Amino acid sequence: MDPYAPSQFSLNFVDNDDDMGMTQTNPLSNLITQQDNAYANDLFLTNYSQPSAPAALDMEKELYFHDDDDVGEQINLPGHACRYCGIFDPSMVAKCLQCQKWFCNGRGLTTGSHIINHLVRSGHKEIALHEESPLGETVLECYHCASRNVFLLGYIPSRADSVIVILCRMPCVMQAKNENWNIEDWQSLIQERSLLPWLVKIPEEQDQLRAKQTTSAQIVRIEELWKEQPDATFEDLDRPGIDMEPDRVQLRYEDAFHYKRVFMPLVHLEADYDKKCKESMSVPIGQVRWNIGLNKKVTATFHLPEFRDGSTKLMIVKSALKDGL
Repeated sequence: MDPYAPSQFSLNFVDNDDDMGMTQTNPLSNLITQQDNAYANDLFLTNYSQPSAPAALDMEKELYFHDDDDVGEQINLPGHACRYCGIFDPSMVAKCLQCQKWFCNGRGLTTGSHIINHLVRSGHKEIALHEESPLGETVLECYHCASRNVFLLGYIPSRADSVIVILCRMPCVMQAKNENWNIEDWQSLIQERSLLPWLVKIPEEQDQLRAKQTTSAQIVRIEELWKEQPDATFEDLDRPGIDMEPDRVQLRYEDAFHYKRVFMPLVHLEADYDKKCKESMSVPIGQVRWNIGLNKKVTATFHLPEFRDGSTKLMIVKSALKDGL
């Protein structure tokens, strides 16, 4: 068969304008044409929409802002940063000498400054300033008796020299007799539940808004947790079992085992609380000197550094004295 010979089949070319006429005459051709057009439209829409997807994603990435410096400040805080909010300006923080923790003089979401909140809730009374603060590394104490109870300390400006003398309210102020001092000018170092601004600066409002926002409820919980775990953080408050409370006391119980299961944890909690209270009242007295007086009675001589501040009550236990003898 000659490939170049004229073919017995004829080729018919249909113009686009004649589609309507063909669809009317041949229903099968109409169906095939519709399927081809649908496939072509789907292929066209798919190819057209694919390049636009990455463009939309790129626009979202451009609108997303992320500041790495702010994250680094919260993670890599210096050792003198406030344990409540994270402010670490040396002129705005003070250190609690009992627990060696730093707190700022800002209020945040509380009614008092963070350093005062900690001192009140923990029962601590001694603070020191940062070495890079305007006043240097200074321990606040009375000029006469060296008392460090910050709730009793105040200042009196000197008339002759441009200096400020820190004195405790009782008894040094009442007993102070100096021509350069006026007792009526004495003012407390704590005013409006915060330290004086010239002593420890108060953070600006913008700095407090950028710092961690800590509520009073969180402060109460973290202070209670610090009594058992001094190095705990706010993240530890979310651990399971931290706020686990015992079962409530009921009016009626099913049996004796039910009664025991409810009251046994309460008895242990009360015993632990009484033990902690007694341990908190104990004060190390150092060396004790035992002597026999002229009346043939044994006397003990020791020094109580915190007794003059009124924060320690003297309670003598006879059994403890017998053990010492």
